[in-house]
Amino acid sequence: MTLFGPWYVPHNPVMQRVAIVTGGAKPDSIGHAVALGLLEEQMHVAVADLYEAGFSTLSECFCIRTDANDADAVERMVCEVAGKFGRIDALVNCVGGSWGITAQDLTAPPPRGFRGVTNCSLEDWRTIIGANLDSTFYACRAAAPHLKKQGGAIVNVASIAARKGIPPGAQGSSGPYAVAKAGVMALTRQLALELGQFGVRANCVVPGVIASGRLARVLEISGKDQGPEGPLAQIPMRRVGTVAETAALIVALCTDDTSYMTGVMVDINGASYAA
Repeated sequence: MTLFGPWYVPHNPVMQRVAIVTGGAKPDSIGHAVALGLLEEQMHVAVADLYEAGFSTLSECFCIRTDANDADAVERMVCEVAGKFGRIDALVNCVGGSWGITAQDLTAPPPRGFRGVTNCSLEDWRTIIGANLDSTFYACRAAAPHLKKQGGAIVNVASIAARKGIPPGAQGSSGPYAVAKAGVMALTRQLALELGQFGVRANCVVPGVIASGRLARVLEISGKDQGPEGPLAQIPMRRVGTVAETAALIVALCTDDTSYMTGVMVDINGASYAA
């Protein structure tokens, strides 16, 4: 073992990095803002999503229609990106949601009523676990061999729901969603342990209530003062977070500015978890 380790190699600015963002096509989403932010970092960016209507807003990105809950489709997408650009340096998993990720789910309002782990259907459980945990696992597993070639970064996205749970009666989220996002956090820690020797970092951003398009659809059924994790007035900073704030953090975790950070869960929630 050397002082800095065999994988501590400063990035060659002549070599343009390549990033994959899953769930980045909707213009009102965190993933979309991440894709644009990575472009500003001079990376090639591939966006994998089912929401083809958003591809036209990402003209500088390489967009691929992908069902993130289909392991074979994810494997094909990763291979296509690696084949086109010759490498993969960063993977950002923004895909997911509290009620599903089919083409219909992406624009539909959330189902009404509370779904906990004791009253959800098996279909609900499998859908939400698949949309959030399985999809993240599939992408990480497919990208890992490519990232290991030169080192890189994985950033997964969890939720404050993984830390606090979803209170019974809440609208727009679910107990299975909290469980799935807790799984994403555990997956990230395990990835950091397994991939660290190859110079691959794995971190997880844990947002609170963020003013995305999905939040707007939740507030339509829950009321403007009631977020999926509880009353918005309980947030110590007295406001929700923005998509831009969350995306900026994720982008930073893909750069050399955070080159010694790995296995970390980074909360961005206005002190909601502490309250």
